[in-house]
Amino acid sequence: MTTAHGGDEVTRRIDIAHNAVRAYAANDRVAAALVAGSVARGLADASSDIELDVYWSSPPTAADRAAAVEGAGFERVYAEEDEHEWADGLLVDGVKIDVSGFVTSTIDTYVDRAFEGDTEAELQVRVTALRDGIPLHGAAVIDAWRSRCADYPEALAVAMVLEGLDLRSRERLEMLAERDDVLLLHRDLLDGVQGVLDALFGLNRVWMPHPFHKWLDWEESLLAHRPERLVARIRSLLVTPPQEAVEILVGLVDETYALARTHVPGADVAPLLEAFDLRRVR
Repeated sequence: MTTAHGGDEVTRRIDIAHNAVRAYAANDRVAAALVAGSVARGLADASSDIELDVYWSSPPTAADRAAAVEGAGFERVYAEEDEHEWADGLLVDGVKIDVSGFVTSTIDTYVDRAFEGDTEAELQVRVTALRDGIPLHGAAVIDAWRSRCADYPEALAVAMVLEGLDLRSRERLEMLAERDDVLLLHRDLLDGVQGVLDALFGLNRVWMPHPFHKWLDWEESLLAHRPERLVARIRSLLVTPPQEAVEILVGLVDETYALARTHVPGADVAPLLEAFDLRRVR
């Protein structure tokens, strides 16, 4: 898949990723690897990094990671790790590769948690990497994960709607607009937009590809059920005067509540809507 963002840029980055994966695949404890992110989705442009996910059967050592970098002949610009992920930044021909390494059992756990209704964004980011990624090694391993994630879990749909629509009140937004407290107001507006988008992904039963909704126009295309002119209204909200911005967000929130009632009847949004509309000062 390529888009107007630049097919040549996408192809170039896939070729670079193939070179990197060959060095990783030389280690027999690398079970699978894929290209994720904007490159895999055909959205990459000249500024895009390459997201390369590498899945290990057991935790890699520092020597394992160094050997892969040296084997590819790339420059390493950072090396980080935490209890779940080993991250390496590589540089080749002016393009940065962000390598995310995981043990296969960690991905199994992430998928389990998502199906139990855990809304942590990282879980869905990893699932969408599996679903949208371009396998470069260990295709059978990746296909098995894809089969597990073929259906969107109803528990997650309910949780995403309830969490996303637990918003700061309309009264607070209007108060901040009247006071012209634009910094606080825009923080609340952005939180409101984030909540609406999170809820829309849940009620559409679409895995969320980015925690902060990058490539917004593309994301909108994934959502069959959404407020009219969703992205256009979000863009307008960010640049209009405070009172108008509040009206736009309130409209998006009300329409998203209505969609949630229709498409996720298992999520009781009535108390959330009541709290959003509650007025303590009259």
